[in-house]
Amino acid sequence: MVTAALLLAGCGDELTAEEREREVRDHMESIRGDSTALQNFLRDMPKGGDLHSHTSGAITTEKLIQWGAEDGACVNTTTYVASNPCQPGTTPLSQTATDRAFYDAVLSAWSMEDHPGPLLSAHQHFFDAFGKYGAVQIDARNDDSYADILSKAGQNKQIYVELMQGFGSGTGGNIAAGLFGPSDPWDATTLLAKRQQIITTPAFTTALNNQAASIAATLKGARELLGCDTASPDPGCDVDVRLIVSANRTGTRAVVFGQWVYAYELAQIVPEIVGINLVSPEENANSLAYYDDEMFALGVLDDFNDNQPGRKTVHISLHAGELISEVLTSSTQDHMTFHIRNAVEKAHAERIGHGVDVLTEIAGDGVEDLLRDMSAAGVTVEICLTSNRVLLGASGTKHPLSKYLDYKVPVTLATDDQGILRGTITDEYVAAATDQGLDYAKLKYMARVSLENAFVEGDSLWSQSEGYGQPVSACAKQDLGAVPASSACEAFLTANKRAALQWKLESQFAAFENGFVK
Repeated sequence: MVTAALLLAGCGDELTAEEREREVRDHMESIRGDSTALQNFLRDMPKGGDLHSHTSGAITTEKLIQWGAEDGACVNTTTYVASNPCQPGTTPLSQTATDRAFYDAVLSAWSMEDHPGPLLSAHQHFFDAFGKYGAVQIDARNDDSYADILSKAGQNKQIYVELMQGFGSGTGGNIAAGLFGPSDPWDATTLLAKRQQIITTPAFTTALNNQAASIAATLKGARELLGCDTASPDPGCDVDVRLIVSANRTGTRAVVFGQWVYAYELAQIVPEIVGINLVSPEENANSLAYYDDEMFALGVLDDFNDNQPGRKTVHISLHAGELISEVLTSSTQDHMTFHIRNAVEKAHAERIGHGVDVLTEIAGDGVEDLLRDMSAAGVTVEICLTSNRVLLGASGTKHPLSKYLDYKVPVTLATDDQGILRGTITDEYVAAATDQGLDYAKLKYMARVSLENAFVEGDSLWSQSEGYGQPVSACAKQDLGAVPASSACEAFLTANKRAALQWKLESQFAAFENGFVK
């Protein structure tokens, strides 16, 4: 393999990094009108990480059909809801092997294949899909699920993924539901007292330990399936993974609180768990009814965790601003005016997933104040262009990406649910280039943001956050991404996983860009 250091010393030696980047930018502009060439270019471009990926929605739909057939599941050919054991009047999924029309119908029902709209129909179809394949035994194949997701990430030139999953957090929710009474106040004192009751419940500790063992087995099994210790490892072996525990917002506020308590405790014993989130439709009735209470509760848990010596930091990324007027009633339209702000201010969110309705966030001091505050605090927005177009009707000038960029709010591209949405991270970069008109420099910036604001452990490579120009002193006296790094730089990279990933990305950029130097 030709290292980035050798490439830097070769044909591109006479060019500065800025000049080399301009060469590549000019090349991309020259092929912008050739969809195939642009797709190939962006597929090969290094992309850093994917910070917004739901495990259950990222698995390739074809694999779900295969697994269901292998397990003897059946499908109701009216609703396309799977069952196992098979319900009366259903059709075995195994018939998809010989009946192409049946296969295509299941594929369409379980994904967004052939569902371009109308908007509300597509929106509902997407969220219904999760329940349709719910009987497929995904949990029994977590290692295969992870291998599938990581392989696709590696093939599309990514080196880091954060996966969102419940990880058994329902145990905490169920315990909490039995501890809160209707007259209990929703204040910090009460919440922390309930937290203590939850974590001292024997079933809670048992669930944590069982889940920790399951996660360890999954990660080990995924690497085995990818052949990571063989002579021909899958590209997915080059992808680091971290995990985010998601609470389900369709429950009551007590249930959501209990799930978050569980998430904080699981993170203390599982090294790969780095954060928490909140999932399911933001317009769900319970989500709207308890939104502010849940933001307050998460802020309480975050403050408590941060102030306890020896506790591991647990980061916060929240789905917020994934609302459109069409899914709200006349009495709930005002929710489009404050969800992002309250996620940031009350729940201490470091990242926001989607953030599409930001331009209607007029609560408090208004939209511009919110954008300035997000920029100053470095609150990153995980931009999911395909998801936003298909499910929210937000594309082109209707999408706020350009506004985030104007206000220097950190943004990065993410897949959301690539299995159901039938895409990859490359498709997100293509959409950013074509639908949003971004050039190579902006795309490169977004790839860098993905690692700068990942929840991975360790210090940044960069001396100034979001600067991406000057590395820390230990790595400043050599070309970015050089292989091997100097002894001082190598010591810094070894001690800081984030910086090591960033150095790796810079090495990939150097090699990629030198391929276009004239």
